[in-house]
Amino acid sequence: MGKITILFTLLFTAQLYAEEVVIPPSLLEQVESGHAESAFFIASAFAGGTMGIEKNLDKAKEWFLKSAEMGYVHGMYEIGRLLYNEKNYDHAKKWFNKAAEGGHADSFYRLSLYPIYGLNDEPQDCHKGYELLDQAIKRDVKVAFNDYAWMLATMPDKACRNGQKAWRIFAELQELYGRLEPIPWAYIDTKAAVFAEISEFNEAIEVQSWVVEDFCDVDFSQDQQSNEQVIEKLMQEFKQQDEFCYGAVRRLQTYMNREPWRESPEISND
Repeated sequence: MGKITILFTLLFTAQLYAEEVVIPPSLLEQVESGHAESAFFIASAFAGGTMGIEKNLDKAKEWFLKSAEMGYVHGMYEIGRLLYNEKNYDHAKKWFNKAAEGGHADSFYRLSLYPIYGLNDEPQDCHKGYELLDQAIKRDVKVAFNDYAWMLATMPDKACRNGQKAWRIFAELQELYGRLEPIPWAYIDTKAAVFAEISEFNEAIEVQSWVVEDFCDVDFSQDQQSNEQVIEKLMQEFKQQDEFCYGAVRRLQTYMNREPWRESPEISND
């Protein structure tokens, strides 16, 4: 029995030592002295599997929480993001609020999702969501520009829509990207929806065709009637295989029918 106890003690000690040696002692000393950014640095290493540290999201969460509790706004946001991804919306919101109070830009965007999607039993309210998106936009959060423009262009509730404002916001997003940085295809999809909302259907069709052709690897001809037949075929093909392309083709068909796109916000169950 004594040998088993000794062996267990040795294994436990070795495990502790192994964990200690992967984190530079200087960083641990800085954390002990109250340096929250060092705790965040350790958390990031565990999250990304960098600095010779094996990726470990549980450890990352532990160290992000430590940095957050020490008052580091980036740690507050990251622990909030991890909790959000676990659908622990209540505790996530607590940390997003704290980070936003500290001026963290992306936290305003994350907080906007609560009234937009009705998370954490919060009533859906586009205008409360827009107020928070405004705060994120002031801090140049690109996804906030995109989502704001998308909602202003596509929400079923007329009181939540404003096509002209959607266009202004998307134009600001394009300026933010500039000429050298490519805009994601999902954002180009938004541009087409904005065009359709302001009744610029030819532009909407042209832009949405780019999305379908380039992202979904489709070739359209110059003949609209032929393209309509292709679209019907593509919808059947993508329906079970590719959610984004299926939606992109459906939107293209809608614009070809001279109609704007309408879509209620729904949180993914993934």
